[in-house]
Amino acid sequence: MAAFLLGGGLAAGPKTMAIRQLTDMDAPTAAAAEKVVLNGVVLFVSGIEPGRFVLANPESPRRPGVTVVAAPDIEMPQFGDCVQVEGTTFWRGDAAAVAASRVEYIRAMTLPVAAGAKQSDFRQGMLAGRRVSLRGTVREMRIEEAPTGPVSLLSLYIDNYTTCLRVPGALDAGQYVGREVRAEGLAVSRTGKDGDFLDAELEVADEDHLALIRNDQVPRILLVAAILFGVVILFFAGMFLALWLRAARERRREEVIAEERRRMAADLHDTIEQHLAGANLIAAGVLGLEDVPADVVEAMKSLAGLLANAKAEVRSAVMNLRGAGLGDKPLAEAIGDMARSLEKAGVKVRKCLRGLPETLPEGVYQDIMLILREATTNAVKHGKAQQIVFTGDPLQPKGFVLRVLNDGAPFEVSRALGPETGHYGLSGMRERALRNRLAISWGRADKWTYMELRSES
Repeated sequence: MAAFLLGGGLAAGPKTMAIRQLTDMDAPTAAAAEKVVLNGVVLFVSGIEPGRFVLANPESPRRPGVTVVAAPDIEMPQFGDCVQVEGTTFWRGDAAAVAASRVEYIRAMTLPVAAGAKQSDFRQGMLAGRRVSLRGTVREMRIEEAPTGPVSLLSLYIDNYTTCLRVPGALDAGQYVGREVRAEGLAVSRTGKDGDFLDAELEVADEDHLALIRNDQVPRILLVAAILFGVVILFFAGMFLALWLRAARERRREEVIAEERRRMAADLHDTIEQHLAGANLIAAGVLGLEDVPADVVEAMKSLAGLLANAKAEVRSAVMNLRGAGLGDKPLAEAIGDMARSLEKAGVKVRKCLRGLPETLPEGVYQDIMLILREATTNAVKHGKAQQIVFTGDPLQPKGFVLRVLNDGAPFEVSRALGPETGHYGLSGMRERALRNRLAISWGRADKWTYMELRSES
């Protein structure tokens, strides 16, 4: 009996092993055809090689599995089935495998979706025996014959790397070549005759696990178009906002100027004009007294005349500051009103106005009219002018030039009285021109003395 046992007369029973133990097994141990029992979940079922599937640890289905080749009379399990496999080990390619004599179904489980494969790990064979997904563009396709029928070989371009997809069946090349696809299957290492690693391939169970990424380019084009459209909208919105802010600042400036002019007009009316009126009443009262010396009467009459003129000029200044009757009509029309006022005072007036702007900012408009009024007043009052001529001409591209000519006595601007002597006419004209970016000058042509305003824009 002992001799019989030593001679191996009794066959040893199968040994239960873990999936990890088989994946770590070396070639000599696997080739010894040891009987084993494995419990695991079906990770992949081949559609190319009959009876071949891959068994993985149910607790770690993402880890490499063990290839199982079942006998022809064994019913094949399905993806996700938990089974018990009994068989013998053998060496297949570069890893241990099991030739199954029994496959018993236990239960079914839901496996996680295959994770995207990292390109470097996949092409170096580090994902062999695992279920992975790849995404790339099919560059070309050919068909070869296998024992179970035709097999489609697709060259899948992933970034700068091309791998091979093996799909059972004869696929339609026109449907896949040049299109982007997502493939899910088993990573398989391809080795040379000497056993050295060459590269990795992806075996796909069937065409259902090869999905076209349909209309993938349309969203990208739409996304780019939407981004460009958004940039254009932001650009024009920025320009509109800048123009609106500029116009708002200009309106605010004009409002501040108008408010300041109204305040100054009120101050002049409530102080200086009232004081002048009071002084005029005092002078009139003196003239009404009895026994007033003749020289005093003459002095009071002169004083009353000066006070009346001063009051009239202050009232004119108040009206100008308040802008009464100004700003609501074109510049040429306002100059026409000024010309009619001069004609009523006995001055002969001519006009030749063209190229003047129809509208101007209120502050600019008011200052131009005040400059013209000061120029005509000086011509009549100081130069004793009998004729005044208004001319206006356009300047390219958007400017204009405006002149006031008179036949009065000539004068030199350099010798004109200034603020130091209480005369503010010329200095005020210069200041108004400067703040509105207008060039102002005086000159003499034949019998005419002229004042010129020039705007470049």
